[in-house]
Amino acid sequence: MRSLLLLLATPAAAAHHCPPVSLAISGSKPFAKAYAPASLAMRKTSANFAQAYTKACAEGLLKAKPLTPSGRLVLVNAPDANIGSIYAMGGRTMFEFWFVTHDDRAHVPSAGQIHEAIYCATVGA
Repeated sequence: MRSLLLLLATPAAAAHHCPPVSLAISGSKPFAKAYAPASLAMRKTSANFAQAYTKACAEGLLKAKPLTPSGRLVLVNAPDANIGSIYAMGGRTMFEFWFVTHDDRAHVPSAGQIHEAIYCATVGA
């Protein structure tokens, strides 16, 4: 019976193939420093994004269109934001979040917060 369940689960998982997305940053020096590619904040954000993106893909949220046509999601610091937001602007897809607040403290969005932003960007609020 275990083999049968595995065979039935495999096609469903394969049906939700989503293109890979890389993260990039754009913004101030404190933001660039806190979210440098090897920084703990960027590594945690990348891991949380991967978890949220995989869940959104499995749920079929990205069936109609990819999250970002270019395959790149630009992190934009918004220290006064109260929710994460994903939107297209100037040919780029942005993820706005309070990554670094006015006190120069880094904040990592949880997988849940990222998933919510993906949901709102693809389905609506």
